[in-house]
Amino acid sequence: MKKINASACVIALILTVPGLAAESDDLHPLMNSKYWGNIGVYFSARDFDASAEGAIAGITKSFDFESSAGLDDRPDLFMAELGWQFTPKWGLALQYFESERSASRTLTDSIEWRDLVFDVGVRIDASSSVEITRLFFARRFRDDGPHSLRLGAGVHWLRMGATLAGEATLNDLSREFRRSVVRADIPMPNVGAWYRYSPSRKWMFNLRADWLSASVDKYKGRIWNAAAGVNFSPWDHVGFGLSYQFFQLDGEIKEDRWRGKVQTTFTGPFVYISGYW
Repeated sequence: MKKINASACVIALILTVPGLAAESDDLHPLMNSKYWGNIGVYFSARDFDASAEGAIAGITKSFDFESSAGLDDRPDLFMAELGWQFTPKWGLALQYFESERSASRTLTDSIEWRDLVFDVGVRIDASSSVEITRLFFARRFRDDGPHSLRLGAGVHWLRMGATLAGEATLNDLSREFRRSVVRADIPMPNVGAWYRYSPSRKWMFNLRADWLSASVDKYKGRIWNAAAGVNFSPWDHVGFGLSYQFFQLDGEIKEDRWRGKVQTTFTGPFVYISGYW
């Protein structure tokens, strides 16, 4: 619902600024740039739920790292995006951001994690890490004046991990301090579309959406990555932008280092400075 609302707001803004179109016949420099880059801060609301299968216990219930372990649910993240239009029709885009968080909390509910049980009243140390690299190849299908439409495919490479540590019972036998770490590298292909509209030399609006539900080797899941925003260009090679970003992964992992499920979501505004040439 948040993705739809953000996209609708950008479309409405485009329709309500007809005065900008009369300002100049020129287009925003990003419409025809060969290289471009964005660097800024992603003010994201974050949610991370995960489960880890044990050798004996089997599948366990997903654990909410924000509400149960006290991890910060609104971290400010560094984000970078790069683009290269290497032919008149073909281009690629690279997006990167990461999130690492840790916290300590006394449990109010017991947690089953792999073959461990952390009981009520135990103080645990928890952490989670997500590193996302997105590579996307796109072809221009429409390049008509102020409008530009691109369709393509790519891959998201996700490096994810989670840690729980504290007094825990192993297989209902002994209770002592234990530490459990799970990690996985998850390649997820995707298809997507990218639309830009420039009503004047200084303004450009954009919409982007990537999606795919697939099973790849030891991984199965669904991925969404969408954005809607605006860029203002006061100078020939430098601009400032604001976009609403949404990323969600709902997947299942069957690796030796981690067998379980994970659902993670990032939503919020991305404020950035852009360069193009």
